[in-house]
Amino acid sequence: MSYLILNGMFKDDSFIPKIEKIVSEEFQKQNINGETIILHEHDIKPCLGCFKCWVQTPGICIIDDYGREVAKKNIQSDNLVYITPITFGGYSAELKKAVDRSIGLISPYFRVYKDEIHHETRYDRYPNLFVFGVLENPNPEEEEIFSTLVKRNVLNNFAPKHSSQVIYYSDDESEIIRKIADGLSVLGDENV
Repeated sequence: MSYLILNGMFKDDSFIPKIEKIVSEEFQKQNINGETIILHEHDIKPCLGCFKCWVQTPGICIIDDYGREVAKKNIQSDNLVYITPITFGGYSAELKKAVDRSIGLISPYFRVYKDEIHHETRYDRYPNLFVFGVLENPNPEEEEIFSTLVKRNVLNNFAPKHSSQVIYYSDDESEIIRKIADGLSVLGDENV
């Protein structure tokens, strides 16, 4: 088992690295090894929307930058973790670029799944997805948008196990640890 953390923090954020450290420690307690990619430290260009990763170079983006490596590590991991400031209910720009650039990991063909049209799988297996969003203060509207976004990404990325949690800057360390443990608790649940 392995994990990959995609850290979508802003450059001068000092709070999200604490969350990342606790998440890593929780995986290590379960003897799961992995790595973290701090996305703003790498050159990842936005998706062009050209779909060449579907038809010309299946599974591989035509943009030759670190986004290719992120997508490769994404599909090779057992557990994918997004850590991001919540921005207008969504992911940070850095995380959004990485997520958009992984579209080649699914097939361009469609199927009906849960009464909706979704893409087919390209690979035999996909990682679990755990998402930790960070807000300055509680904001029910942004949290609802964020929760819906994560649920849609779970469907589109075929994540067998998944969860999302919102952490506030005002949460003390014990509350942060509890939320992260709750978020990762589905790892041991075979019914998820």
